[in-house]
Amino acid sequence: MNNQDEYFEKPLTPGIAKKLIQELFAGQTVQKQKIMRVVEETHQERGGLPSQAQHNNPVTLALYNMRREGEASNPDKGANWVIPSRTQDDDSVDPEPDNLDLEPEKIIGSGKQSVYLYYFPAYRRLAELQGEEVWACKIGKARNDPLIRISSQTRTALPEHPTVGLIIKTNEFTLMETTIQNILKLQGKHMLDAPGREWFLTSPSEVETVYENNFGNLE
Repeated sequence: MNNQDEYFEKPLTPGIAKKLIQELFAGQTVQKQKIMRVVEETHQERGGLPSQAQHNNPVTLALYNMRREGEASNPDKGANWVIPSRTQDDDSVDPEPDNLDLEPEKIIGSGKQSVYLYYFPAYRRLAELQGEEVWACKIGKARNDPLIRISSQTRTALPEHPTVGLIIKTNEFTLMETTIQNILKLQGKHMLDAPGREWFLTSPSEVETVYENNFGNLE
């Protein structure tokens, strides 16, 4: 069954709207009005019918349901919504631990999952010599032990071990990681030429501030 068969001659409902939101906007920060417009247009382009609801817009209901289930957020309570990517989740089982002796500089938040930040000390030393307050940092997430996750990424022969600058404990690791990364992208801090998509010119204290401003009252 293709998408057009799935929506053909069916009125737009919150369930259909949710599927379209996740298909069209995964991994993005988008204004609510754009989400509503694109979802309604896409549904009708695929042969669907307008909503039969008299009062509550099905796209609005879908967003609120997704927020309640941890599948979307609007951290600033404004018009922008963060839709996490459904394809960037961790494996359910982390790899076996390596022999790296990693000790986090700071742990905040609460929960069984984690968003982490690590960097290589040489990057920080160079930044400080140049009078800079930010340097290349990797921001990722871990379902289980973040130190095992970090160790698995840095176990190859490298000149130095990473410094784990910050671990944020949470029960919504995908949502939190996506939100923090998208905020840094909006600030122009994404390192597009770095290997991988999770390197940013930032610092542990800066990421902690982003967390406090957007999640501090929710944890």
